[in-house]
Amino acid sequence: MFRSATLLGVCLLIATATAPQVLADPPADPSVAPVANAAPAPAVPVAPMPSAAPGSLTTPDGWVLSVLASNESIEPVASLTNSPWSREYLVDASFLGTVTGSGKTKLAGGSMEVGYQIGCGITQDDIESISTGGVTPGFGLPFISGTIFPIVLGLQATQQIKIDLKPGVINIVPVGKKSFKGTKTKVTVTGYRIKIDGCAGQSFIRSYATLTSSTDDTDDVVTYLGVTKAV
Repeated sequence: MFRSATLLGVCLLIATATAPQVLADPPADPSVAPVANAAPAPAVPVAPMPSAAPGSLTTPDGWVLSVLASNESIEPVASLTNSPWSREYLVDASFLGTVTGSGKTKLAGGSMEVGYQIGCGITQDDIESISTGGVTPGFGLPFISGTIFPIVLGLQATQQIKIDLKPGVINIVPVGKKSFKGTKTKVTVTGYRIKIDGCAGQSFIRSYATLTSSTDDTDDVVTYLGVTKAV
C-alpha cells in the first residue's frame, strides 16, 4: 500500500512537471491605444520649392494648351566622382499637360518632354601642367684661405597648373519624353539624379516641360520653366 501511494505521488509530480504552462495574458494598459494597420506616410521631398506659373498658349485654331508642375524638389548632393568641377542634384516633380477648348481642327495627340536646365557661371575647359627648370649661379666658400671664390651652379624647378576658363553655358538635361493621344498627359519624376561636368563657378538649375499638341497639319508648342535655384 505504501509503495502504491509513493508511485502515484511520483507520477503526479512527473505529470505536473511535463504539462505545458498556461500563462494568463497581462491586463491591457488603458492608456495605450491599439495600433491600426495604417498605410505608410507618403515620402516628403527633402528640398521642396515652389513652382512657377503654368505655361499657356491659345492656338489660332482655338485650342488652349497648358503645362504646369507641382511637388517640385531640387537638392544638391555630393558628386560621386568627388570632382570639384562636377555638380549633381536629386530632383522630384510632377508635370501635367492639357489641351482644352473647342478648336476647329481635329487633334492628333502630341508629346511632352521634361527635364532640367543647368547653368554654370564659369566653365572649365583645359587643364595644363607647366614644368620649368633653370640653373641658378651662386658663390661658394673658398677651398683654402685665399681670394678665389668658386662659382657653384644650383638647379631650380617649378611646377604650375594652368586652367583655361570660359564664359558660362546652359546645359539641357532631358529626363523623359511622353507621347500621348487625346488631351492630357502626365510625367512624374521621383528621386532622379542628374549631373554635369566642367562647372567651375556657381551653378543654377530649374525644371522645364515642353508640351507639343498636334493636328493633321500643325504642331503647337508651349514650355513651362520652373523657379531657378542657385547652388
